Amino acid sequence: MVKPYPKPGEAGGILIRSVLGLCKSRAFPTPIQGSVLIAVSGGVDSMVLAHLLGKYGRNLIEPGRIALLHFDHGWRPESAQAEKDAVSFLASSLGLSFLHRKLNPPSLHAKSENWEEDARLKRLEAYDELAGPGKKHRFVLTAHHQDDVAETVLWRFLRGEFSEGDVGIKFLDYQCLRPFLEVSKEVILRYAKEEGVPYFEDASNFDVGRFRAWARHEVLPLLEKAYPSVRKTLAAYAHHRFGSDRSVGGAESSPEIANLLQAVVGGPLNRAQRSALAKMVQESPVGGILSLPGGVQLKRLKSGWLIEDSTEANQA
Repeated sequence: MVKPYPKPGEAGGILIRSVLGLCKSRAFPTPIQGSVLIAVSGGVDSMVLAHLLGKYGRNLIEPGRIALLHFDHGWRPESAQAEKDAVSFLASSLGLSFLHRKLNPPSLHAKSENWEEDARLKRLEAYDELAGPGKKHRFVLTAHHQDDVAETVLWRFLRGEFSEGDVGIKFLDYQCLRPFLEVSKEVILRYAKEEGVPYFEDASNFDVGRFRAWARHEVLPLLEKAYPSVRKTLAAYAHHRFGSDRSVGGAESSPEIANLLQAVVGGPLNRAQRSALAKMVQESPVGGILSLPGGVQLKRLKSGWLIEDSTEANQA
């Protein structure tokens, strides 16, 4: 006898509908074909995402196609093993695969002066290695949610960062997929309680000397007293500025151009090249040129795009 597929509770139902609704609104096809990684730190957001999709998410991705990916950043050795064990246990309990990566902690030669930014860059390198077109895993799913979008908008506003393509957080950014962008933190916490999902609290999340903690625990609660929907409003503003996310990002901005360029240069474009392509598609004037390996150039014309071999063009 086939075991009936489980149905989520109230909070779980809200989350599943939100995830599928977001995919539909962004014209993202479901269910996902191929395997995916879910980046899971051990915190409540990512543990809930993993539990939700592993137990109730077959309309988005079959559980057999999911692997949980955990990073040890090397900066909290006292809790790293416990968090790794918790994520590994969650994967085992749901019948999911488990991957673990240990990252070198920041040093004097860190790629960024900010430890959190350095860790983010190292995670992106790992994502590039593990997932993407032609890789074993097609996407990496992360648990960024509506409150994260609100904090990001506030942060960029206070810094005076008003560029059209950098307002909030993208739904799809190269191989990174963020299905919780229209989900509030409150619903995530309700689901964790509803399902008994264990999670860890990072002490830095309460350090108001850091912007996100300050915004989360002091600024936004103060604004909510006068404007109860401020988080949702900021997130909606980001979506309005981003449109459907289809005007920015690597493969989304012009999949035909990206795929053709990859065929011409004989391999996948790296993250820097995809970023340059996205910027060129969005901003480049007529005559703009993007140079790629092997002497290949992409040139913007009035009527479209020209891909040519720059060595042959120079000889001519």
